[in-house]
Amino acid sequence: MDLKYVEINNSNLDLAAKIQNTIFPLEDGRQNYIEGITKDSYRKEMINYIVYDNEIPIGVVGLYSYNEYPLDAWLSWFGVLQEYRRKGYGSKMFDFFESLALEKGYNQIRVYTDDNFDKAILLYEKKKMIKEFYNNELESEEINNSTIIYSKSLITEQVEKWNNKFLGLTMQSEKEK
Repeated sequence: MDLKYVEINNSNLDLAAKIQNTIFPLEDGRQNYIEGITKDSYRKEMINYIVYDNEIPIGVVGLYSYNEYPLDAWLSWFGVLQEYRRKGYGSKMFDFFESLALEKGYNQIRVYTDDNFDKAILLYEKKKMIKEFYNNELESEEINNSTIIYSKSLITEQVEKWNNKFLGLTMQSEKEK
């Protein structure tokens, strides 16, 4: 397994959107993906990659952070195409994300997911991430009933729990509809 990570830019954006939309089919998925990987004013950093095994694109992975929470790196648009799952690619891609976050000086890595993504949840738990249920009064009931946040410390101190700090997931979810 010889994985190569190519940063997404204007020349490969269509391929990245195609991969993402195959993994996560959404109505108007291309536009949602492009908006999702674009640097917003509330993000400190946003970097995304197409992942290749040799010359074959097999998935996408990225990292972003919020201005308000500058020491936390969040896993961005992470997925492996169906035909490449259960072969260790997801684990290797997650390790890449973790190493990138450490290299960039983040103290913690985090990811939020819906409670129905069983395979992703198994991976996060295998990677020793701490599980918290997300419930913030500014979010919709749907978000509060299904969102889980996983966290892991990259430094010697124990992971700082998220404690339901506001993420704006309801707004993001509405953009995806």
